[in-house]
Amino acid sequence: MKTLRFVVAAAVALGSVSAFATNARVESMGKNSTFIMDDISIFDNPANMNLYPNFLIGELGNYMHKDAKNVQAGQNQDPWDPWFGGIFSLGIGAEKSVSIGGILNRKDERLFKFFPDIIRVGNIGAGYIETPDPVTNFDGFLGANLNNVAIGAHIYIAHQDGLDKNGFINGNAFVSALQGDLGTNIELSSKYALEVSGGFYRIQYGPSDREFFDLDVWSTFGRTRLFSKIDAINGHLIPAASIYITNAPGRDEKDFNLGMGVDAAFDRGFFWMGLQGFYNEQRAGSTWTKNFMTGEAIFHDPDNGSDAWGPRGDRTSLWQFGGTISFGIERNIWWDWFVIRVGGKKTIAYVDYTHSKANERSVLCPTMNRSGEPNSNIKCSESGNYFVTNKINDGSPDDNVGFGFGVNIEEKLKIDASVSEDLLFRNPFQGGGRLLSRISATYSF
Repeated sequence: MKTLRFVVAAAVALGSVSAFATNARVESMGKNSTFIMDDISIFDNPANMNLYPNFLIGELGNYMHKDAKNVQAGQNQDPWDPWFGGIFSLGIGAEKSVSIGGILNRKDERLFKFFPDIIRVGNIGAGYIETPDPVTNFDGFLGANLNNVAIGAHIYIAHQDGLDKNGFINGNAFVSALQGDLGTNIELSSKYALEVSGGFYRIQYGPSDREFFDLDVWSTFGRTRLFSKIDAINGHLIPAASIYITNAPGRDEKDFNLGMGVDAAFDRGFFWMGLQGFYNEQRAGSTWTKNFMTGEAIFHDPDNGSDAWGPRGDRTSLWQFGGTISFGIERNIWWDWFVIRVGGKKTIAYVDYTHSKANERSVLCPTMNRSGEPNSNIKCSESGNYFVTNKINDGSPDDNVGFGFGVNIEEKLKIDASVSEDLLFRNPFQGGGRLLSRISATYSF
């Protein structure tokens, strides 16, 4: 299989460094998988499932949940959001194979970020519902490798209807995310491999207007990247582009990305870096507000048949134009089965915010109440321009730096961990805190 040989050759170039990338690996070395060929890319391009046949993948969980700050020192708390799955392949002839796979319980954060934290049903004084967590959460994959062309299809379903976050029956508790996409990976020659993928997704919540084919809640996306081999650095030049057009009740977003990356293998190690430019435009209607004390996003569900943008269709807008530079490096040290990783990511963007006079607490408003006092009268009543950057050190997957390690047992079982960024600055005699923030693993057979 020519496409498979392209990936195998890349893995050989990396030496003993793991060719499989988990979320923990990506988080530890640059917090960006755009310029890395890895198994995590099956969620962006399902055709890549053909490049990693017969393997299991999963995650023990993470400690980056928003409720982690409420966990007391010494208190037992299992990690949040574990998931698992696998891909299996069968040869059907010379240089041909078919693959099937499934992932259970994975949360697609790209889709889930459009869910509100709270849904308010009815007029003032009516009930507030904590947005339920979808429970179906299933990824299904089907693909084939035909000579030098790999193709794949993917579906994602995350749904909850009728049960609120506290476990009580509530007919107004509803969230749904559905995605379907296709992709291909074509080996153009011994030095070039092209990826193209795209699809549609649907996001909806609250009790109103659940018609499946409502075009107002359907969205689309497309992605492409090219791996061009460069013998001089034993690596690749990687141009990449993506577009996401998202529509949700009372809210929409347009996101365009264009970037260039490079990777290089060296003795017992691997290095990559990339630069991405982006343009992002968001709008939110008067049905979307923010609690300035907690930062929670609140969706005020309109009456059935009314405009989800709000009674007057008022919209707040926010657009950003900027760039992100990121890098990652990993190297086997001491033993061939142990690898250490470090990476960084820095985003700088120019922002223009235009507020709606009818909504001075818009979800897009950057204002946050830091006083901690209840019944705050903070409002966001000014439009303006400013610069933003990603978080510096909040421990999230999007902050400034990452650090981690991996264990490779006989090129079969590979375990990766993200290390808590304040680990080396703690007083070992004081106790408290977590040593690791995420643990992921793959097993190939």
